[in-house]
Order: sequence, then structure tokens, then C-alpha cells
Amino acid sequence: MPDGTVTKISPTSAQMKSLRTMPEHFRTSKFGRGSRWEAGWYDPDGIQKKRLFSRRSDAEAFVAGIEDDIRSDRYIDPSARERTFEAAAEAWLASKNRIKDSSWRRYRRELDNYVLPRWGSRAVGSITRPQIDEWISQLRAGTAVFVFDKNGHLNEGGRKPVKMSAAYLRHVVGSTFGGALRYAVAEQWIGRNPLAKVEFPRDEGDIENDLPSLSYVQLDMLASAASAISGRPVDGVLFSMLAHSGPRIGEATALKIKDLDLEQKRARIHRTWTIDRAGLRKLGPVKTWEKRWLPLADFVIDGLSEITAGRDSEDFVFVTVRGAAVDGKNWYNRVWLKARRTVRAAADYSVHDLRHVAATNAIAAGADVKLVQLMLGHKDATETLNTYSHLWPNRVDEVIGAVERRRAEALGLGQLRAL
Repeated sequence: MPDGTVTKISPTSAQMKSLRTMPEHFRTSKFGRGSRWEAGWYDPDGIQKKRLFSRRSDAEAFVAGIEDDIRSDRYIDPSARERTFEAAAEAWLASKNRIKDSSWRRYRRELDNYVLPRWGSRAVGSITRPQIDEWISQLRAGTAVFVFDKNGHLNEGGRKPVKMSAAYLRHVVGSTFGGALRYAVAEQWIGRNPLAKVEFPRDEGDIENDLPSLSYVQLDMLASAASAISGRPVDGVLFSMLAHSGPRIGEATALKIKDLDLEQKRARIHRTWTIDRAGLRKLGPVKTWEKRWLPLADFVIDGLSEITAGRDSEDFVFVTVRGAAVDGKNWYNRVWLKARRTVRAAADYSVHDLRHVAATNAIAAGADVKLVQLMLGHKDATETLNTYSHLWPNRVDEVIGAVERRRAEALGLGQLRAL
């Protein structure tokens, strides 16, 4: 001041609006550097929050949006939106306490292979639907960013991604990636799920062929081939159970002799081989936790009686030479890959395809929806119908014929024709 005293004076509103012409005596050592505008607000819990902006207009727009969200009960802490997707995904996976270990390993694998390489470092609140659509296109084409563990691969390049099927893509994007996003919404880290209205592609399927199907002659040839390859009847009996009763390979190889009720022509399915989180084989509950009785044909029962005769009830039904339970993966490589070559129609079939064979033959023999559902262990009939509805006899002609008869009766057309 003129008299030598020091007084703090704030800039006027006009001076604040034009920082470039701000008088020198108002400028500090930090003037013009970094984010110079501070936006402050109180969240619904009464806690004061602050954020810096480089431009006043941005700060004002931010505060206006925050106030509107608070009034409309849509408030999300801005700092939560900046949480990385990887942090959200790890929190989500850690919360999955009810899933089987094999499901946990699948989520872990898909996160590591495809999801985190693309989204891990991104702020969870910055992900948009157009970006997800672009990623889906890349996954479908096999060009998406990926990270595969090279351990166990002979070539230095390791595994390479291929064009992703629609079913696998729905799991990677919809279940694994989407699970983390839904968790973030539930925890109020983001206000809405950018995946909510994303459309997933569908496979056209094989327009030339239907579901896997084999004749009874072909099945008998394959059963004989399975026994001949190993020199042991146990492999032929295992094949016959898979192809005629439709259990999953892990369910069949987990059967113990005490689970068989051969007089009632059935087997109790209530456990399966699975893996723990470290990838080690173990016994666990069946898929979807649905225990059931498996129907057995007489010729399958004859084979089971032969391979279980004189053995302890606690023994596994299907065992190796050393007495251990047959391993499904080992059986695929040791027996099925060789046996399927004997029937050209089955040359490309997986072990799981034998479930479809069992279902198609059962339907052709007159089995209804409920029986097929119980045989295959589907949680409800919807899954059964979605897969096999087209195989049940078409009754359209019956219905149209009944409509014609009722119409004729109502209009007296029968009497007119008689005249």
C-alpha cells in the first residue's frame, strides 16, 4: 500500500475472467502452471471433495454435473470411476465364493488371456459401448490383443489366437468382462454398464449337417474298436455308456460300483471329476449341482456286470490297469482319437458329442422332453428344447387335419358333400 503496509487483496471478477491480463502483483510463483481451477463439493455423506481443472469452464461444468447427480440420486464418487478395470476385475473374481473351482479357473484364464490385456489399465468409468463393439469385432476376427502363457508349448511363439466362436465370445465378453462391469455398477464405482445393450454375434452353424448322430451299427463298431485298442473291455463299456446314456465323461469316470443299481437299470450321478484352482484333478459336485439317475440299456448292464464282478463297492467303475480312475483327457488321447477313425461319420467327433448322439437316438426311439432332460442332467427343459426341439416329430399335419374336421362339422360341409 502507499503507506508501506501490506494488505491481501483478491482479484476482481473481471480480472479472474481474463487471466492473461492478470496484474503482476496478483500472480504467484505457480501462476500459469498446471491445473489452476479447483472445484469443490460435498458428497451425500457430507464429506468435502475437491478436483483441479486447467480451465474454469471445465470446473464449472463438472460442478454443475455433480450437483445434478446429487439431486437426482445418481451420484457416483468421481474417484471411483478412475479405478482401473483390473482392480475392479480382481475384486469381482475375489467375490465369487459360490462357484466351482473349475469355473474360477475359466474366469481367471479368460481375464489373463483376453480381457486384462485389452482393458486392465483403463479407468473403469471410461469404457464405452463403441469401444466394446470394436473389441468384439477383433475377437471374432482373431486380431484382438492377447497374452498367452508359453509354458508347455514346444515352439517359441507359443499359442496364437484363432477366430473366436460366438459361444466362447459370449462367455469371454458377457460373463467374464461383463461380470467385472456388473460388479462395478453394484459397488457404485460406475453409474451404468456400457455392456448392457451390446449385441453379441451368433454362429450360423453347419447348414449342411445337424447335431452329431450315429447309427446303432456304427456305435457297435466304435465300442468294439475302443475295447480292441486297449485290449480291455472297460473302454468299450465306457464308450457304450457315453453313447447310449449320455453322461458327461467326468461323470461317467467318477462312478463308483456302489452307484450302480443294475437291477433297476440305472446309475446314480452325483459327483464328477473336476479341477481345483491350482489345476489339479479332484472329485466335485456335478454341473449345475443336478444329481440324477442315469438310465442304462441291457447291453450296457451286461458290460458293467462283467467289469465290476468281484470288486469292492468303493472302487471306481472304470479303472486303468493300475486300478486308478480313468482320466477323461487321457482316455480321449489313448482310446477315442484312435477308435473314431474306424467310423468315417465320427472322425471329427469329440467325446462330448456322444451326449448328442445319445439324445438324438433316445428321441428317435420315442423319449419325451422330460426324459431327455433328466438323462442329460439339464437344469430345466428349456435347455433341452433349445438344443433338440427340432428332432421331436412334427405334428403340424395332425393339427391342420383336426382344424379342417372341426371346420367342416361347424359349417355342415359333411352333409352337403353327402347330398
